Amino acid sequence: MKLVAHVKPIAVTGIGMITAQGNNAADSWRGIRAGAEVLKPWDEPLPAALRDIKVAACTDLVRPVDLPPRLWTRLSRTQQLACISTDEALNSAGLPRRQIAADPPIGCFVATTVCGMDLSERYYQQYRVNADAADINLMRRMQPYEVLSLLSRRHRFAGPGYMNLTTCVGSAMAIGAACDAIRSGRCELAIAGGTEALCQLLISGFNSLRLVSPDGCRPFDRNRPGITVGEGSAMLMLESVNSARRRGISPIAYITGFSATCDAFHITKPEPDGTAAAQAMREALHEAGIASSDIAYINAHGTGTHDNDVTEAAAIAKVFDSQSGVPPVSSTKRLTGHTFGAAGAIEAAICILALRHGVLPPNAGSVDPDPQCPLPLVLSATAKPLATALSCNLAFGGNNTALVFCRDLPTVTEAMA
Repeated sequence: MKLVAHVKPIAVTGIGMITAQGNNAADSWRGIRAGAEVLKPWDEPLPAALRDIKVAACTDLVRPVDLPPRLWTRLSRTQQLACISTDEALNSAGLPRRQIAADPPIGCFVATTVCGMDLSERYYQQYRVNADAADINLMRRMQPYEVLSLLSRRHRFAGPGYMNLTTCVGSAMAIGAACDAIRSGRCELAIAGGTEALCQLLISGFNSLRLVSPDGCRPFDRNRPGITVGEGSAMLMLESVNSARRRGISPIAYITGFSATCDAFHITKPEPDGTAAAQAMREALHEAGIASSDIAYINAHGTGTHDNDVTEAAAIAKVFDSQSGVPPVSSTKRLTGHTFGAAGAIEAAICILALRHGVLPPNAGSVDPDPQCPLPLVLSATAKPLATALSCNLAFGGNNTALVFCRDLPTVTEAMA
């Protein structure tokens, strides 16, 4: 297969990831490919009706050495997760933790949803007991820009900054925006991804919509009961191919296509026939300069809710016709939980690691595949050389994204060379 991209490929030179499966990319990938069961009830205070719901929680966060304990404890958990994954992404890309004025400016493109909600919930717990004694400083991390501000100050990122709040597609959109910034010359390097922490609002809010599975999600299963709420963070170090060459670093993979669409069908319910989601996939494939038959693996959004999975299966069927067939598909959300603003970045990292290691990650939790979702599910981790992968995400409000990844550098058209 000869790949001819329609836009400049973007090199991925570093990955940082922390999930319920592990506190770094290697440990997370090891747990994901093994299909490790890590779900358990959350150990924070919850109403009695929610205490037995299993979630995907990260454990034993290790404080970075440059952040003093007093500051670390005042950061929201969302910020802490972002710090850990950003450090790993910079390190794996061979970049220093703190940039200097002589370095090329690095952009910072981040997504989150809850930001400091864990701290504000703690404030209201104190307020209910004694309003005068409640620590007002717990409200300081409430605004989403606090994540972007912390990363930019801590690492001295001098390039463009971007904050995305588009829930479940947020970090995929942050990655797409970072690619656009590099291609347009606004920066040569960018850190891009998402971060999300568990909080009562996520668990109780989605449970009130009757979308939470008490024992874990089962994507594309006939009897799927709903989502698994999770937390985590993933950051990708992105740069132009020329920048990677000048630095003498070999890219892990390349981003060759991205698209975002919105059908605005309903505030929470996806468009049933998946037309706009299919459009996002087609546009991303066109940008990458490849046919649907060239895709070797799809990491589906696959939340484990009835409407999402049927819609996504319909969208995939529109793009991958019966002649070429649908490539292997899996959702990894039972293994990481649905991490909302971080989901797109975590699943992008999973796609890249699948390409690098030649392994299809499993669609954990599905024991009786739904005939309404006729997809070739990867029921257990499978070794297979992979050249390309597609990551899809769907979100409230009818938002859809698609990212195309290639293991090897594609040929580019003469106008882009």
